[in-house]
Amino acid sequence: MTSKGFIFMDIDRAQPPTGPKKDPVESLGADMCPAGLPTVTVQMLRDPDTLRRMREAGAVHHVNMGGREPGWILTRHDAAAKALVDPRLRGEPPRAWPSRTGPQEVTDEEDLFFLPDDVHARLRRMISRQLTPRRVAALTARIQREADRLLDAVAPAETVDFIASFARPFPVAVLCELLGVPETGRGHIRDYVYGWIAEGGEATPVTKSAGLAMTEYLESLIARRWTRPGDDLISAMAQADGASRTDVLSAVRLLLIAGHRPVTRLLTDGVAMLLARPGLWRHLDPARVETTVEELLRVVTPTSLSSRYVKADIEIDGVVLPEGGGVHCALGAVNRDPARFRDPDAFDPARPDNPHLAFGLGHKHCLGAALARVEARTAIATLARRFPRMRLARDRQPRPDRPGARRMPVILDPSPTPAP
Repeated sequence: MTSKGFIFMDIDRAQPPTGPKKDPVESLGADMCPAGLPTVTVQMLRDPDTLRRMREAGAVHHVNMGGREPGWILTRHDAAAKALVDPRLRGEPPRAWPSRTGPQEVTDEEDLFFLPDDVHARLRRMISRQLTPRRVAALTARIQREADRLLDAVAPAETVDFIASFARPFPVAVLCELLGVPETGRGHIRDYVYGWIAEGGEATPVTKSAGLAMTEYLESLIARRWTRPGDDLISAMAQADGASRTDVLSAVRLLLIAGHRPVTRLLTDGVAMLLARPGLWRHLDPARVETTVEELLRVVTPTSLSSRYVKADIEIDGVVLPEGGGVHCALGAVNRDPARFRDPDAFDPARPDNPHLAFGLGHKHCLGAALARVEARTAIATLARRFPRMRLARDRQPRPDRPGARRMPVILDPSPTPAP
């Protein structure tokens, strides 16, 4: 413990490699794709040891992304920060965009993240002009209400799944408050977005019926707000000049998909990390919740990649990247770069200089960053205030809320003398 607060070392720290420096492919032990490139998986992008070895081997690596396409991974802070703001890099992949013909067809979720520049810019403007700091600030009381409502429903002395009872439903409830989705319609939203929560590094595909049901519900909700607006984000976007119902629907779906997973992972992994260190949770300083959340964002890094595509040949850290190639910033590696962060594997809630890239940077930075910060601060502060003795319960396993779901058993308020 320091005079400024707790610092615990060696978060996921691996021993440095011994002997002569190895080829990055050999040191990673990665499978090779038919083109002779190492295949980088989702699991590798979330493994601090793998990311450290990639960063030590260089700032730029030519790889195959999950067996789907070749690309370039950036692993150092300076290279990533420059690339993310470089106008020569664009947001969408260089491929023909699929046409959607049938009335029941819905754009694939991954397509929403790689829209053509003009469509992407139009949706971002629609969202950013209405998702203002003032709107987020006005939502603070309702965010607190949702946090308390969920925690009130949990039996404090029993073993519960923190993910199912809080980390997953909390950001979804906040998004529904933001969008103005009434309680009667939230079942459609939950059925849909829960299917896109990453489980063990993989996303569980949402069913077609759940996707269409939610889309039909949102279309009806948007139609009502078009003529009878309220004080919610859907109404604000619907009343904007030049807005179309199709664009509002795409913007809402983009927010739903992109807006809940990072917060769920931040709360899950962040709270687990805080509870795993004896004394850290009990001595969490409510006055330092903002810097604590920023350090959690750096260490947990809930989003693995921030991606761009090359408009014209570009040189990054001495490597020429050809036109059309994908450039993927490995944010978990970038946020632990020792060239930018002192003691990068240490968790320091009092870290004075913390320019992490957890929300990306540049024209595709996270639109909901301000909202995510308020959610995380509210959640951490509320949990610490209400349940200072909260602990992990690895010895007990609550029943998962759905098959294959990741679980995090906790006891919010263990009694001093638990019953046998």
